[in-house]
Amino acid sequence: MMAGMMSAGPWLGAIDSRRHGLYLYAALFAGAVLSFCLVRTLGDRIGLAAEPLAIAGSATCGWSWLVSRALFRAPDIRRQFWPLVLVLGLIAVETFLRFGDRASLLARIIGNVETLVSSTLLLLAMAEPLTGYRGEIARSERQFRVAFAAGYGLLLIIAVIGIDGAKPGSAAATWGGPIKTACAALALAGTALAVRYRGANPLPSGRPHQRRVTIANGDLGERLAAVICDAAVYTLPDLRVADVARRLGEAEYKVTQCITGTLGFRNFNHLVNHARVAAARRMFADAAFDRLPVLTIALDCGFGSIGPFNRAFKAETGMTPLHFRRSCRVLDQTHRADA
Repeated sequence: MMAGMMSAGPWLGAIDSRRHGLYLYAALFAGAVLSFCLVRTLGDRIGLAAEPLAIAGSATCGWSWLVSRALFRAPDIRRQFWPLVLVLGLIAVETFLRFGDRASLLARIIGNVETLVSSTLLLLAMAEPLTGYRGEIARSERQFRVAFAAGYGLLLIIAVIGIDGAKPGSAAATWGGPIKTACAALALAGTALAVRYRGANPLPSGRPHQRRVTIANGDLGERLAAVICDAAVYTLPDLRVADVARRLGEAEYKVTQCITGTLGFRNFNHLVNHARVAAARRMFADAAFDRLPVLTIALDCGFGSIGPFNRAFKAETGMTPLHFRRSCRVLDQTHRADA
């Protein structure tokens, strides 16, 4: 068995690539949800297919976690196949429990571990949208992540806490089956919408790459760079990728792809901050602006406060704004002395 797992490693790694894995995991999640709903609504009337469908339906926790990972984690160089192996392992455990002796001590221990792992995966799926939430991401991406986490959490509270934790004989326990089926259907619809959104708004790659120094004349990259470098644009504090797309007359997803692909920035905010920092560097280098405080320059360049400005400036230059300004004055004095 170990040899088989090792030989399957490259294949599993390819399956887990974020770009292609999302649609596969979404399809597997949909299959698990449909299996769960069939077992809940038809029960023993399914016949011999009841056990296989029940096993497939038990994997909704694992597939939902993999879908969430693929939705909110940028493509990476490293191909990780252990998450898929973990979910397949849970399915194997469920198969063993259903066809084995559930009353044995070993089966009870394994069943408890399976329940613990499945519950953990449910929580991890809800937490995935919050990874990188504090980073430089567009407002629409933040709203998408909040909506996904809130919707997922609401369904989790209703189906797991409200139904599974209901007292016997209560209304929640009596109507638990239909309610869980409805929650599963809503989860399936929500996942379809999330996958569609991500298809139109892909995450930038996590792979290191260099920015293109030259861009072919007349292409979208050149026009986008020209718009962003316009002081009337990058100084807008609430600038969004949709605003720039309207100015260019292009679809928002095309502009996003150009930013992360052709221009090589992590995201839209990274591009805008690059233009803002470049403007601040020009002002710091000009002695005529020495009377202006750093905060004033930060605000004039489009930053909302001093904290984000300091972080963005140091990320671009390796120096704090004050250090950069002092370095410029030292260079000025050196040049005057040489002259």
